[in-house]
Amino acid sequence: MKHNSMHQWHKEHNKRVAEFHQKHATQVANGENGNGWLAKLETSFFNKVLVPLKVVK
Repeated sequence: MKHNSMHQWHKEHNKRVAEFHQKHATQVANGENGNGWLAKLETSFFNKVLVPLKVVK
């Protein structure tokens, strides 16, 4: 595999990952990320830690 083709694939992969994380952050902010224990923990962390940090910045 040539370096250029691998580089292009990695750039596209990074775009897909960035889109996923942005979509997931929106879901967490809206409380739409599920009802499981981990989802509740994630939402709690988001609301108690990340939201106040964004307000400070």
